[in-house]
Amino acid sequence: MPSDANAPVLEARNISRHYGAVVALADASVQLRPREVLGLVGDNGAGKSTLLKILSGIVAPTSGEIIIDNKPVVLKGAQDAMDAGIETVYQDLALVDTMSAYQNVYLGREEVSSNPVAKFFGLVDDRKMKTRAREVLDQLQVKVPSINVSVKGMSGGQRQCLAIARSLLWGRRIVILDEPTAALGVRETGQVLEVIRDLRKHDVSVIVVSHNMQQLMSIADRITVMRLGRSIATRTVADTEVNEIVGLITGSIPGDSPEARAQQNAA
Repeated sequence: MPSDANAPVLEARNISRHYGAVVALADASVQLRPREVLGLVGDNGAGKSTLLKILSGIVAPTSGEIIIDNKPVVLKGAQDAMDAGIETVYQDLALVDTMSAYQNVYLGREEVSSNPVAKFFGLVDDRKMKTRAREVLDQLQVKVPSINVSVKGMSGGQRQCLAIARSLLWGRRIVILDEPTAALGVRETGQVLEVIRDLRKHDVSVIVVSHNMQQLMSIADRITVMRLGRSIATRTVADTEVNEIVGLITGSIPGDSPEARAQQNAA
């Protein structure tokens, strides 16, 4: 844990990413505080997806640095990010329809039985996994038909909440959510947003990538806006309005960086 309780749990400083002559990120910086929900917004092509992949360890930055708990880290792969306490939940959720809820929670990280004979044969401890999965779902007040039934029959909201709960089970302190309410109905969206809010109680900090301004304003503490590969402004939700955020995204409001103001003046 950081020595200062208010110190950022995660910082990305001056991140760039080039693909040959194509600049996907020119100068992106974000700062995530303890028990905060940070919205990350921008138009298509603003660089959100590239930054998300860098923070998830999937893509290496061309330049810049990532700081976790005041210590620089190098994320050479997704496992490095997970080892550093970062869990990313993508739109496809990475759930297996034919497997049960508790099996999906433990997917790829199954608990091997402690019984010597069962352990020798590599058998998993289903009872332990079911018990722990149920505890985590209860902590987040996630309601699913049963942890024993396949996720195929679950609603989109239940599936999204299940994927989020998985991050809590593995002790992640930083969760990145990519469009968590895309294609969900009103009731399911409300369920997912409530789970996101509840993560704060478990000392989890969250980055939410979303196009839905109204939803972000209801759950986020701050919102960082990206445009043309740069982070141009961060606003506290209590001190801003949807119109300002939309203006920053579209460029009708210049943003805080000199580059953003130069782009607006050139336009």
